[in-house]
Amino acid sequence: MASSSDRKLNSSASRASKPTFRRAGGRSGAPAKPQRNTVAHSKSVGHARQTSRPVVGSQLGNRPAAKKSSRPSVTSKPVMGAKPARPMATPKPSTGTKAARPGRTLGASKPRSLTSVPATAKKPSGKKGVNPLSSLGAMANKTSDAASLVTGKGKIVGGVLAVLAVLVVVAVVVINSGLFTATDIQIQGSEHVTKHDAIQLIDLPEGTSLFNVDPDQITEDLKQNPWVSGVDVQRQFPHTLIITPMERKVIAIAYISSDDLAWAIGDDDTWIAPLSTSVEVDDQGNVITTGQGSNTLTGIDAALALAKHYGAVLLTDVSADVAPVSGQAVSSKAVKAGLDYVRGFSSEFLGQVKDISTPSVEAISANLNNGIEVSLGDSNDIVKKERVVTKLLSQVEGVTYINVRSPGNYTFRNAPTS
Repeated sequence: MASSSDRKLNSSASRASKPTFRRAGGRSGAPAKPQRNTVAHSKSVGHARQTSRPVVGSQLGNRPAAKKSSRPSVTSKPVMGAKPARPMATPKPSTGTKAARPGRTLGASKPRSLTSVPATAKKPSGKKGVNPLSSLGAMANKTSDAASLVTGKGKIVGGVLAVLAVLVVVAVVVINSGLFTATDIQIQGSEHVTKHDAIQLIDLPEGTSLFNVDPDQITEDLKQNPWVSGVDVQRQFPHTLIITPMERKVIAIAYISSDDLAWAIGDDDTWIAPLSTSVEVDDQGNVITTGQGSNTLTGIDAALALAKHYGAVLLTDVSADVAPVSGQAVSSKAVKAGLDYVRGFSSEFLGQVKDISTPSVEAISANLNNGIEVSLGDSNDIVKKERVVTKLLSQVEGVTYINVRSPGNYTFRNAPTS
């Protein structure tokens, strides 16, 4: 006969064979409690394990209940290309309060530090990061090196300036001292500027030395004589100063028959000075300046001898209204046209010219040493006119007159030959 305890076990075991189901939408809105399953242990059956299953169809507030899983939660791997979610900052615990250590989920990735994740993730550039402190240090080093270089150059420049300052002071002392005072002044004379005349014109201040002498002032003083075009100043240490006036070169002698004057004209088209029309010459007709010539020439013959003496060309038939002034530029158009021919002709052809007649610009003509007259006209096409005259003289005999006012349509006359 079984005992009462055995009966209870048997009845409990018989009841646990079927699970109880409750239909959704019961009387009350409270969720149905799943019935606990018990496992019967007996010696005959052994240690059989039965896994309890959740109640199907239960509701919580008319919503299906979430399924429970016995598997541990694993953090899912983010999809490639998706932006990682920004982790929430953990509030810093107040002083004296120990922050609770967050639980760690199995398989979850280690959270990143807030300082290593920007608000917007950027694509890595592939370059190594630059430490701003090291950049500042490099800049400081470069600045220091530049400052050292500038300081070094500054010292060099300062030293050079100091040396220059010393040299300037020494130069000023030497110049203003009497070591190189010009005590021996030698003034050379020229053909038309005597030594006496030059001494009268030059005004050297007291204390003039070889360093502070002013050549420009000496030139200006001597140019009061119209023959002077410049001055050569030489220094011979320690006390000698040599001054030599340089005369204008005479290129033409203009004979004004109305006044019986012969005016020298310089190579800068300047009236220089009148010359005496009574000169002494030797047997060859050369001018004698010593006053011991064998013959005396006057008038136009004296002017012609003077032109030969200066290696110049005689300009004749100069209009009476021409009024030369020493040191003034030539203003007569006829005389200037005659000077154009003097410059335009070759030296070989000028050697054949006795004189050039300049009554007017259109009536300019040249008288050659062989007696041939050449009508030139204005001072255009000078080279072409010379070429025509030279060709005629070489090819035609007995020529007495040539007209080259229009060199492309020239005419000539020649004496008949027997």
